This record gives sequence, structure tokens and C-alpha cells, in this order.
Amino acid sequence: MTRRFSQPRRVAAPAPKPESGIRTASFIAIAVVTNSFGNLLLSLGMSRMPDFFHVPFLHYLFLLVANPYVLPGAAVSLIYALAQLSLFSWADLSYVVPLIASSYILTTILGDFVLHEKVVLARWLGVVLISVGVALIAETPPHTVGEPDEVG
Repeated sequence: MTRRFSQPRRVAAPAPKPESGIRTASFIAIAVVTNSFGNLLLSLGMSRMPDFFHVPFLHYLFLLVANPYVLPGAAVSLIYALAQLSLFSWADLSYVVPLIASSYILTTILGDFVLHEKVVLARWLGVVLISVGVALIAETPPHTVGEPDEVG
């Protein structure tokens, strides 16, 4: 007598739940802040480094590792990358990347007030344009894949 093994049942994946707006907003905020402060730390560190071509390579690497801003800046930038990757798992690329562009706003403010860079009017106008774009995209849903196109 031959024993029949039943085929494993295929269970349909659960329907995706609507994602929490709080989770998306939190991860966007984490990405924006860590991107801006990671870049700030990297800028502070690299401004204290000698010109790359005027120092032997191994000595330059040692100076990078010994710099009190570069490794922390890289670590903060890693947190940014992880937050952005997480966002991509539930939100559209065309939503995530433009919203994270609000880090340009914070970075410009940090450049002006922390690094004492001279931010000219044209740059501030660019920040205003970015702000308008971020505000427009923030009003759209984070995930649209598989949804019917809007009829306008």
C-alpha cells in the first residue's frame, strides 16, 4: 500500500495593512535628521583633514580614523541609510526620496548657523522651492503601487 503525502497547503499572504502614518513620519524624521547631522559631522571632520594628494595614503587613512568627527559622522550616516532602506520596504520611492530632500533644508540651516557658511539669497530661494515640493508630496499617500490611477 502506497502512502500518499499531501501537498503542503498554500496559504495566501495576508493583505497588506494600511501603514501607520506615525511610523512613516517617524522614519522620515529619523532619515532627515541623521542625514543632516551625519553630513554636518563629516563636513566638520573633513575640514580638518589635509589635502588628499599631499599626504601618503596610509597616513591619510590613519588621520581619518583618528578624526573625532569622521567615524561618528559615518555612523550617523549609516543610521540614515538604514532608515531610508526601511522606508523603501513600505513606501514608494517617489514618496520617500523627495520627502527626505527636506534634509537639504536642515543641512542649509546647519551650514549657516553651525558652520557659519555664507548662505546667499539664491540658496535660500532654493530651500524655499524644496520646502514647497516637500509640502506637496507630503500630501500624497506613501504607497500607491497596485492602486488604480487617479482620474483627474
